Amino acid sequence: MKIEFRDKGNYIVANLEGELDIESSSDFKKKAGMEISNGHSNMIIDLSQVVYVDSSGLGALIALQREARLNGGALVIIGATEQIRRTMKITHLDKLFEFYDTLEEAIDENSNWK
Repeated sequence: MKIEFRDKGNYIVANLEGELDIESSSDFKKKAGMEISNGHSNMIIDLSQVVYVDSSGLGALIALQREARLNGGALVIIGATEQIRRTMKITHLDKLFEFYDTLEEAIDENSNWK
């Protein structure tokens, strides 16, 4: 999995590419957790280039959401495919995360991040 972070001031964007699974989720969780610990508690996770998420990937997202909230921020998801959204709904994680289609929409809805 390719992971890239872009610092946008009041928030950070994590672009993921590939599969968020048992092989990649711990590395993603560690890197994103370090960003949150370093003051980037508002995080946008871009899943538009993610083709598959397994239970380890879901667990990493849950842990990062909890960490962001404990640090006074939030984690939102953009670009999730229909399959990933369906998985989130089946597992009731659609109630834990906010989903947006685009980065612009996520920023507009979280105006305090501007």
